[in-house]
Amino acid sequence: MTDARWRPSKTFMIAGSIVVAGFALTGVSWWFMLMVAAGTFGPGVLREFGVLRDKDEFETVAMYRAGYHAFLVSGVVAFTIVAFVRSSETPLENAEELGTLFAAVLWCAWMFSTLFSYWGARRASTRILIAFGLVWLLFNTMSNVGDEWNGPMALIMQSLLAVPFFALAWACGRWPRVAGSILIAVSVFFYFFFGGINRENFDIISTLVTFLLFIGPLLASGIALVTSKPVED
Repeated sequence: MTDARWRPSKTFMIAGSIVVAGFALTGVSWWFMLMVAAGTFGPGVLREFGVLRDKDEFETVAMYRAGYHAFLVSGVVAFTIVAFVRSSETPLENAEELGTLFAAVLWCAWMFSTLFSYWGARRASTRILIAFGLVWLLFNTMSNVGDEWNGPMALIMQSLLAVPFFALAWACGRWPRVAGSILIAVSVFFYFFFGGINRENFDIISTLVTFLLFIGPLLASGIALVTSKPVED
């Protein structure tokens, strides 16, 4: 286990700044998404060519492991979409968003795997759940106090979607196996709560994005906690 007091490297800061700048400039032109790609994949390309040597042995193994996990998750998603498209005559809605979907799948799978490798299942799950809980809480608050105020009850009810994140983040450090099992069960519940993937509503791109942003961190943390070793450094 590496030092929990992780500090961002110079490469991370430069690449992260390029990614943030690319996203910010997409309001000017979507061609600036290439800056996001450069910041995200550029350091890895330089490492493969031997130009950049900023990773020790542990970090290199974690990096390759995260890449393999991203490959597995993206492959499952790709074949799932192919199966649904080929088994129905209904056209795929929002097909232009496939690139965005797979970029998000790759990024999230790589991010989760990297964090679990660096921090361990308990610490990483706690921080991931708190972070995503705050994001959902902020999103629901902004959507209710934006152009149209929907009333305090709507704000409270929608904000309850963040409760599972915070409650299970608290339980991860105390009962990791129990919390992991609950996280998996909650993920299955929300899958059916959101209607799952069916042929009647064939907009599976938007559905998968919803699953990725809401169910993704719950399921990834649950699997990591259940399959992790009983004792961590």
